[in-house]
Amino acid sequence: MPKPATGGNAVVYKANEPGGILTFKKTWAIRCFLRPISDHAERYEAISKHLRKVRLPYDVNFQFLKQGIHIRSNWFPIVKMQWAKGDLLHSHIEKHLGYPAALAALRAKWAILVRHLEAAQVAHGDLQHGNIVVRGGSIQLVDYDGMWVPALRGRHATEIGHRAYQHPERSGQDYGQEIDRFSALVIYLSLAALERDVTLWERFHTGDNLIFVREDFQQSGRSAIWQQLRRIGSREIDQLTAALVAMVQQHPMKVGNLDSVLKNPASYPASSKAPTSIPASTPAQRVAPKALPTPAVPSWMKKGGYRDHSDD
Repeated sequence: MPKPATGGNAVVYKANEPGGILTFKKTWAIRCFLRPISDHAERYEAISKHLRKVRLPYDVNFQFLKQGIHIRSNWFPIVKMQWAKGDLLHSHIEKHLGYPAALAALRAKWAILVRHLEAAQVAHGDLQHGNIVVRGGSIQLVDYDGMWVPALRGRHATEIGHRAYQHPERSGQDYGQEIDRFSALVIYLSLAALERDVTLWERFHTGDNLIFVREDFQQSGRSAIWQQLRRIGSREIDQLTAALVAMVQQHPMKVGNLDSVLKNPASYPASSKAPTSIPASTPAQRVAPKALPTPAVPSWMKKGGYRDHSDD
């Protein structure tokens, strides 16, 4: 068995498809789900149909297979997704710390990507470092389990995204075109801050975030990251920070989009900025994620009778 990567909703295997005389070898990400979702096929069909219609340059080819893997007498669904080549966002950033022009270029591309998603009525649902692949001058998004498109209006989300990027009040009922807006600004502000102060990475990056953690949003304006952002002494950073603090105080589905923040930065009052002092009683807990053992196969496969050497 190939070694898998385990996420919140799926175990992902990397698979190679041999090429032929006239075809190239292809590499796929095979997503095996950790839990059943009753309307999974309908959701992926709606997503596939909409993405084919809008033709964005940021998605990869994929196919939902209802009968994707056969374990003894049971069929289980999988998603067969084109393997995106490049560096995950946090790895790309780490390689370019100390090169502000490279981070500025990435930030500009990020703003364009977010604008295009909004215009196409697409919300990814889980914008975070592990779902953003950077290669050369291009960005690709992977993992569409939580994606929203207009045909899914009225349904609930199947996931609520990575805790270090999502609005702290977001729930499964918050599912619409607005769900990417908070995380889009989290990423944009993180890039802008790292352009100006690379020491933020060493101090606030845990290995499973960029520079924010969920507790920073729950303690908006009061944990250490907010004071450190003010110390940069940049008007742009102050305005972006004020915008993010203001968003935390709004309903997750009522926040403005990234374009509106960038076009009207002065609309966020100075009172939304982080205070100059931090209450000692409310420190944000910044703990690197523990290395959890990766299961060789999903539990549902084992229930269906699958065995490999890890079962012995």
